[in-house]
Amino acid sequence: MKVFLDASFLIYLNIGVKDERLDKLFKRALSEEAYTDVLAIDELLYVSKRKYRVPYEETVAFIDDVILPAVEILPIGLQEYLKMRSNVLKYNLKPSDAIHLAVMENNGIQAIITEDADFQRTPVKVIWIDVR
Repeated sequence: MKVFLDASFLIYLNIGVKDERLDKLFKRALSEEAYTDVLAIDELLYVSKRKYRVPYEETVAFIDDVILPAVEILPIGLQEYLKMRSNVLKYNLKPSDAIHLAVMENNGIQAIITEDADFQRTPVKVIWIDVR
């Protein structure tokens, strides 16, 4: 099954949250087909630095050493915008979530690993992060 890795999941991995469930989810995603998009990478960099004070250099190293070898990073273009505008209205999503959903739809991705409850309003399978 194709699975999308949401920024929240990537952030937990990047900041070093020690949780067996996260490790299992990541291994499961890698054993299947794991994807993310450039917007999730942007969110990973921004939130890791702003909220958790992880220097950009460390996050870039995490992306280069862990994400790039195992996860396909999908682009965002006009076709994603066209679906995004529909998703914002149809599912009442934030624009960034609507973009992620559009990327998933345009690439045949069936599931997302996230802690964002808004994806429950969409047709994709939600695989929950539960580290609290």
